Amino acid sequence: MRAKSAPSAATTVETAPETENPFDENGYLKDKIPELNYGGETVDVLYWSNAKNVEYTAEDDGDSVNASIYYRNLAVEDRLGITFNWIGEKGDYGQRADFNNIIAADLSGDCMYDIISAYSTTIAMAATYGYVLDLMEYSGKLSLDMPWWGADLTDMATINGKLYFATGDISTNYLLRMYGTFFNKELITNNSLADPYALVDSGDWTVDKFIELGSAIKGEASVGGGITYGFVHDAITVEALFYGSDLRFVDKNDEDKAALSDSWKGDKAQTLIEKMAAFCNTDSVLNDSKKDESTFTDGNSLFIIYSLDYAMNYLPGSGIDFGIAPIPKYDTAQEKYSTTLNYKYSLYAISRATDIPEVAAYALEALASESYRKVTPNLYEVAMKIRYTTDSTSQRMIDHIRDGVSFEVGRTFTHIFDYETYRTIRKALAGTSTEGWQTTAGSFEAVLERQLKSLIESDAFKN
Repeated sequence: MRAKSAPSAATTVETAPETENPFDENGYLKDKIPELNYGGETVDVLYWSNAKNVEYTAEDDGDSVNASIYYRNLAVEDRLGITFNWIGEKGDYGQRADFNNIIAADLSGDCMYDIISAYSTTIAMAATYGYVLDLMEYSGKLSLDMPWWGADLTDMATINGKLYFATGDISTNYLLRMYGTFFNKELITNNSLADPYALVDSGDWTVDKFIELGSAIKGEASVGGGITYGFVHDAITVEALFYGSDLRFVDKNDEDKAALSDSWKGDKAQTLIEKMAAFCNTDSVLNDSKKDESTFTDGNSLFIIYSLDYAMNYLPGSGIDFGIAPIPKYDTAQEKYSTTLNYKYSLYAISRATDIPEVAAYALEALASESYRKVTPNLYEVAMKIRYTTDSTSQRMIDHIRDGVSFEVGRTFTHIFDYETYRTIRKALAGTSTEGWQTTAGSFEAVLERQLKSLIESDAFKN
């Protein structure tokens, strides 16, 4: 095991945080981190090096987001008296097992890593394997009720009072991988269709309206060549409509315990699936994982559902006058717009191997707090809302999307459910399932119940 000196009272100075004004000079909520100095303690961070968007380390190269990450890290090191050692390993979807093997090897060997951050389900797997610590044990250091943490994740991923990971402003890939509905404004105008922005503001941006507008364009030859569609997807992003309709596989019951939800097998889910499956099997819709991004950027689709970073990574230079709306609601009775994330976002945890867990906890809190002040304003206000969007209304829609982001145990811990919590709903919504949803739900329910029970009673979560 590597030698790390535990912080002593002589190297850690704590003072009571100010209470007079809860906001700093820039209007941001102050955190509760006391004055600390860990004397240059090294904090080793294992992270996935092939995350979609820059998140962990960056240089001040003139890009506002990169610079904000660079100065965030410096600020945290200076504030806590620590030095970060960033250790990157590949850890995308196909490398989840390899990444967890790296964690396991460290636990039985050098015990080097203090903080671990990786692809979402990789960390969920690590939690069930017992590789990371319960963050609730460090609630005095981590203020998970603060706005820089994802409140819905904290609530839904807490099982039997235990929580093994968190995310929020600390992760650019959390902020950028939220699903939204991109639309081609020229096609809206040329086909005399209702304005999605006006529909969002009136509360009428629903699945029915989405299908109605998309059905108005029936896979016709376009002037510039190719076929123009009402909706293009890759058979993956359609699942956002399930969560946008406030449907869940797992929810919290009246006792605030994880329990199988009734919503996923009810009439609402059945109706949503029937409508979307029928729509996706018309000439208005293209299901093509190799052409979905390019079809929209070529101007040949009215709608595409994609994560917000589509505006940064695909649309610049396309010449498309586009707008961004939330994922449509199920109906007008639904109170707010809801969404979920592409799985390629980051979760953060404290390694069970660390011998400085309190330092690691404070480091996570400080990274999240500084990200809230430095990174998020640049990412949203400067980059997403000014550089990569085409109008001020799109900028306001991004706030709708962020306010409605949601999580659920069935999706986050999908490996426990043999990945069927996303496979079944994707196939059903895309209209590629070979059986009706009621048949699927009937055969799936007992399996889900058994798998959820195994999660709740696992060593990681049992009381």
